[in-house]
Amino acid sequence: MNSKKMIMGLLAISVLAGCSNPETRAQANRGFDYEGESLRSQPLLIPAGLEAPAFNNEYVVPVLSDSAQHGVTGKALDIRPPTQVLPLVRGAEIMDNGTGLWFYQQRLDQPLEQELSQALEAFFAAQGADPSRDGQGWQSNGRPIGNASQQFRWQLVPDAVRRAVAVQVNVLGSEGLIQDRQRAEASMLNAFSLSYQRELTQQQNLLDRSPITLELDQPQGRLLAAEGYDRTWKRLVTLLPQLGFQLTNRQQALGYVDVDYDGLSASKWRDLGLPKLDIPEREYRIQLGDLGNQSSITLSDKDRVPVSAEVLGEFATTLSKAFQRTDLIR
Repeated sequence: MNSKKMIMGLLAISVLAGCSNPETRAQANRGFDYEGESLRSQPLLIPAGLEAPAFNNEYVVPVLSDSAQHGVTGKALDIRPPTQVLPLVRGAEIMDNGTGLWFYQQRLDQPLEQELSQALEAFFAAQGADPSRDGQGWQSNGRPIGNASQQFRWQLVPDAVRRAVAVQVNVLGSEGLIQDRQRAEASMLNAFSLSYQRELTQQQNLLDRSPITLELDQPQGRLLAAEGYDRTWKRLVTLLPQLGFQLTNRQQALGYVDVDYDGLSASKWRDLGLPKLDIPEREYRIQLGDLGNQSSITLSDKDRVPVSAEVLGEFATTLSKAFQRTDLIR
């Protein structure tokens, strides 16, 4: 049903798009005969024997002089709302002048400026934007987002203090209205931002499917995952139901999962190819801790009393094997 609704929605949009063009969308949908009208006024007729009323001239509209600045009217008036720059990537910020977006360093394995350079090159290739690069950045056309003959200048502006790099775009040339230039720049920025977000999502999906090392820290009564909090959380809540745990309550912000362990049959453990988890079938709480590049996992009973070393060891043996199995999270 959802797919059918989506298809119908896309068809409706296609029909509407086919009935309009940039010129008609920029104009009011009624006639412009009013442009030929002028203000005509006649003096108030006062019947004989009556006095003319007193008039307040405070709200009289003055006649514009020939030197006064006249704004656009009629067909020349663009009624389209301004295109807004959208920070589609998490953590991104719009530059003060609206012609760029700030992106912040998140990955430690690659400099952000190099990552954005590669993202721009991939964006140009996907759009067929015919880029050329020099010492100041890139120059590209606008196809297929806008006018193919329109040229844009792309630049990377690093800020070492903020650990950020801005992607900035400007329309080349001085022709055209300022509103049209701003709209074109915003459209290009949004298109790149969407492309970059898709690339980051693909990278994250690949990362989420990679093995995670999990080790038992017996002296501290915990397990240590060699990965950050978010990835460890995703992996944990994905695997627990497959290992015989029913999730009864979970709070990612607080880092805990309440579970009810019912166990699995011997044949099910063989099918999974994992060591059988031989712990009492009861309610437990699993608590995650954020240690930066690592995460801690502790196991306690429903009364928040830590489990014995034997139970924690059994839990660690099975869970560590599961964390290495990428086929269990597809």
